[in-house]
Amino acid sequence: MTKRKSPLKKVKHTVLTFDICSSSDILEDLLRSENIKRWRDLLIWMQGYLNKRSGDCDYEMYKFTGDGWILLFKYDCVGEDLFDFIRKFSIIFSKKISKLTDDFLETTPAILGLTFGIDRGTLARFIMEQQVEYIGRPINVACRLQGSIKDKDKKPQYKVLMTKSVFKNIKNDIKRYNYKNVTRKLRNIAGDKIYNCVKATIM
Repeated sequence: MTKRKSPLKKVKHTVLTFDICSSSDILEDLLRSENIKRWRDLLIWMQGYLNKRSGDCDYEMYKFTGDGWILLFKYDCVGEDLFDFIRKFSIIFSKKISKLTDDFLETTPAILGLTFGIDRGTLARFIMEQQVEYIGRPINVACRLQGSIKDKDKKPQYKVLMTKSVFKNIKNDIKRYNYKNVTRKLRNIAGDKIYNCVKATIM
């Protein structure tokens, strides 16, 4: 009997992706000192925090990426609310990562914190192996933006790279943040040409 394929449903979201800076160095240090459970505890805390805030901030925790998450907000989410979530999360995470460093790391990485990427647009939603999955350019672009912050920034922590489309729709809501136009080369995006985007500093 042929298994019925899950239909594709088009949905629109604002995609926020984030990553822990220097995660490989931190993990290696904790493994060396046999404190790997401290990394587990940090990830479990992050999951709990994000789950708790998802109701208030109205987002879906889509996927864990190993040292970060992909979060799906409403397509027309208010920029002030989005950046307020990012700022509050950054503040509390900075305290958690500083305590981890002070108490357990033998070598402190030069860069500690979080980096963020944002895009918005249409995604395709479907079911695979009884799990909800999404595919689409906004996820790819948000992840590439997040990963490229450090390419031209010696202090990338607690900064956001967003597309021009996102910025145009929320710029009036985020006037209290410092932001500027920047360029990046995003792998497999826009034919690997120079990509114009906007960088904002959270803290």
